[in-house]
Amino acid sequence: MKIRKASGKIQEFDPRKLLDSLMRSGAARDQAENILEKVMPDVLPLTTTKQIYRLAHKYLKQLNHATVLRYSLKKGILRLGPSGYPFEKYFGELLKNYGYDVQTNLLLEGKCVSHEVDVFAVNDREIVLVECKYRNRVNSAPDVKVAMYVHARFQDLRTALAPVHPGKTIEGWLVTNTRFTTDAIQFADCAGFQLKSWRHPDKLSLEKMIEENKLYPITVLSSLNTSQIKRLLENKVILMKDLARMEADTIKNILSISDRKALNIRKEAEDLCFC
Repeated sequence: MKIRKASGKIQEFDPRKLLDSLMRSGAARDQAENILEKVMPDVLPLTTTKQIYRLAHKYLKQLNHATVLRYSLKKGILRLGPSGYPFEKYFGELLKNYGYDVQTNLLLEGKCVSHEVDVFAVNDREIVLVECKYRNRVNSAPDVKVAMYVHARFQDLRTALAPVHPGKTIEGWLVTNTRFTTDAIQFADCAGFQLKSWRHPDKLSLEKMIEENKLYPITVLSSLNTSQIKRLLENKVILMKDLARMEADTIKNILSISDRKALNIRKEAEDLCFC
């Protein structure tokens, strides 16, 4: 059966992919298979992946709420917009949790010109220069022109930074919350710098980085509106782990909500990150 992707591309429907995504969200195999059985009768020719996602999400709600939140991860990251600034902060937090010292939005001198660097991450072995390309639509993909431009910037910065940081490797990463075009991936592989997107590279993708250490953004909580998300970000609360470690009274004061709602939000965060 042919279905329609968010990009508009028509492809064969593979039930195994849906099964895998449900299990990655935390559903047990028998639960995931049960949900798949319920979804299948409604998957008609040219059904969109968005419609399939909504159907699966509806049945996931009957399981525990943490599983639903994990399944909402991709959508949650899209809610970090409309500007790319929150996504840059979020990716910086991911790297902090992987042992890097991180600074965001730096102006650094290259050999030829100065450059804005979205995320500057350092550990004992390496320096990582990160360019973030946030997209608020899933079918918007940075292409080879973006990859070539960013690579040229990395080269200029690497030439200037190498003498200042002897003994450390200097890497350039281009990161997006959606996907890259095939040409962009081919160029990066050839030029020798790293791309990170939702499913690329397989074992080191943005999705894997998040799920490995449960580094979910606060935006997976559908109960938070845009104004509340903004207030949390202004208070440097970016990860669900941040919410889980906060006192309910602090959450209540930041969001101007009731004691009960504050306790529920913290409970959701604890269940997602620590169970």
